[in-house]
Order: sequence, then structure tokens, then C-alpha cells
Amino acid sequence: MRHVRRSVEDVYDKSHLGARSWRWGSSSRTWISRLKWDIDEFAVAQHNYIEDSHLFRVGFMSTGEALDLLGALPDGAAALVTSDGPLPGWLRRGEVDGLHAVWHAGHKPGPVVPPLQGVLLQGPSRARDVLDRDAATTVRRLDPPDRTGHERLEVVRYWGLVDLEILVVPNGTRTSVFRASRRPERNRRCRPDIALLQWLDRTLRAAGAHG
Repeated sequence: MRHVRRSVEDVYDKSHLGARSWRWGSSSRTWISRLKWDIDEFAVAQHNYIEDSHLFRVGFMSTGEALDLLGALPDGAAALVTSDGPLPGWLRRGEVDGLHAVWHAGHKPGPVVPPLQGVLLQGPSRARDVLDRDAATTVRRLDPPDRTGHERLEVVRYWGLVDLEILVVPNGTRTSVFRASRRPERNRRCRPDIALLQWLDRTLRAAGAHG
């Protein structure tokens, strides 16, 4: 399965209005029109941050967390709406490519960027070898394997970069747990990293791994 932290509240910025849309679930939303702090510092500090060239989104686990952010913004800079409630006039909601999404009212919706933070799979240890055989993929070891066979790797493919931990299951079945995750310092312009997570999920599943 994909290991994605589910959000209850989402924060969206509209300072760069555009046609991109974001996936959302059955939750409330906080929509932000501007931020008082530097966006680079803000993005690094957020666990559930995604963006494209037009919009960014931050997911929260509780309404209280979203309200804390609202309290740090100027009056009128944000609107809080539920998934099936009224939207501010600058937003539209609907289905894009089979996913529920929102987008700026002045534009047509674009490709949906999934709020994917990581991938968690289990499967045959040999599944790791498919990464080395892919000509477009570079795998770098961050630390020497420990005595249990635990590996910490950096995986690079095109413009994407993610961390991959491989933990050997100690039951003699030659099975491993594959845990891939994005780096907070790369939250800005994260689309290639999310695409790499999606590729890892497909590739490891094709090699026998499962959720």
C-alpha cells in the first residue's frame, strides 16, 4: 500500500493563481491567499506540503492545527470550508481524471498532483535489483549496511530524488520492507520527487512487492 499521511485540514495558497488542481479527500479545507513568512522556510517546516508551478497545499491532521495557521495570517487572508460546503469565489471543485479536485475559478483544471509523502511495501529482497538495472536510475548508499542488512539509499531518477530504506525481515524468507520518502528540504518544486515515488511503487510491485 502507499504510505500517505491522511490530512483532515488542507491549506492552499493562491498567490500564484493557475490552472493546476490538487486531489482532496472527505475533509475540511483551509485556503490561504498569502503568507507572512518566506515560502521556502515555510515549505521545509511542513510535513504534508505539495506544490506545482501555480499552487501549493499543506495538509493538517486536525482543525486546531489549521486554525493555528489561520491565526498567524492577516484577517481575510484565508477561508475555511468543508469538502461538501461552500467554496470561496476564487475556487471550483469537481472530478479530474477520476479524482476529486479543486482549482482556480478563472482557469480550467490541470493534472492532479497527489499528496504522496512516501511508499511502504514488502516483498522479495531481490526486488531491490530492479533499481540497479534501470538505466535512468542512480542508487547511492548513504550508510554501509548494518549487520542485519538494513540499507539506507538515495534514489535519483531524472529530476527526482528520494530516500529509500530497505529492512530485511529476520525470518529467513529473503523478504524485505521497502520504505521510500521525500525530503522536507525538497518540498519546493516537489513534483519530480512525487513522480519518482510513484515510479518506485509501480516498479517494486512489478518485482513482487506488495502493500
